Amino acid sequence: MLTDRHMADELPQINMTPMVDVVLCLLVFFMAATRLYDWDEDEFVVSVPQVAEAGPLTAAPDDLSLTIVRPGQVALNEKVYDLPGLSALLRQVRTQYADQGVVVRADASLNYQDLADVLSACDAAGIRNVRLPVRPREDGAASELKSPLHGKP
Repeated sequence: MLTDRHMADELPQINMTPMVDVVLCLLVFFMAATRLYDWDEDEFVVSVPQVAEAGPLTAAPDDLSLTIVRPGQVALNEKVYDLPGLSALLRQVRTQYADQGVVVRADASLNYQDLADVLSACDAAGIRNVRLPVRPREDGAASELKSPLHGKP
């Protein structure tokens, strides 16, 4: 009975030594089994497929920044174009890079028709990546804005 009480007071222990031995043996085995050097490209004979035409491996160009200065007048890189000239320029740019992006900037007081004309020129040129940058309103201006559909802010 005295031995039962003495055994009950002892806490069980896990012997970590065999587990560490096994892990170290596995580590040595895998280090010896693996060839630790870089493969040389010329060691393998590979016939690489050929294509008729391949696009150049170049980065995408920056988005064009169009600024509507007046109705029917758009500035690009400090040069002003009319709408037909802008359409021709955008077509030419799109032939050089199919996914060319455009950022259209304008004054907030601009008529919607002027913006629609520039968006139409982008669409006619086949440019689909068009962005319109905006900035957040001041806190007071947001409370004054009412929705024309619901009459609620």
